[in-house]
Amino acid sequence: MSAATSLLVRFVHVVGMALVFGGAAFAWATLRTGESGGADADGSTASLGDSTPLATTYEWVFWAAMGAMVVTGVGNLGALGPPGPSGRWGTLLTAKLLAVTAFVLGSFVRTLIVLRLRRDHPVGAGRSLLAKSYGATAGALLVLVALAEVLAHG
Repeated sequence: MSAATSLLVRFVHVVGMALVFGGAAFAWATLRTGESGGADADGSTASLGDSTPLATTYEWVFWAAMGAMVVTGVGNLGALGPPGPSGRWGTLLTAKLLAVTAFVLGSFVRTLIVLRLRRDHPVGAGRSLLAKSYGATAGALLVLVALAEVLAHG
């Protein structure tokens, strides 16, 4: 892989993670703020109304970015050579891949919750559940970013 291609692959991978993490943190903060009934600058109570459009938009962005990150992650591994589970780096890579697999499976559950809330519940239902699920998503992503940084920089 050429240096330019390798740089592009890594760029797409990092931008994908920024979208996924930033979106989860934004959704968590927005839904959490709305559920606590915080007041606006003019003293009126904040009301976000239906939380499902935000959640639905995040899910579309999330799965598109995750698809790009899986493809670019495989590209990154190809550029580095075949990894083995032996050694510190291989052990960390194995741990990261297992954590990513568990994260993706958990994300399917979160997406199913969003779809069910959108289909079956009235406006504003499930805001607390969504806030918790996006908070958990952001927390899990922080762990994955830490593992990725250790892999990249030792």
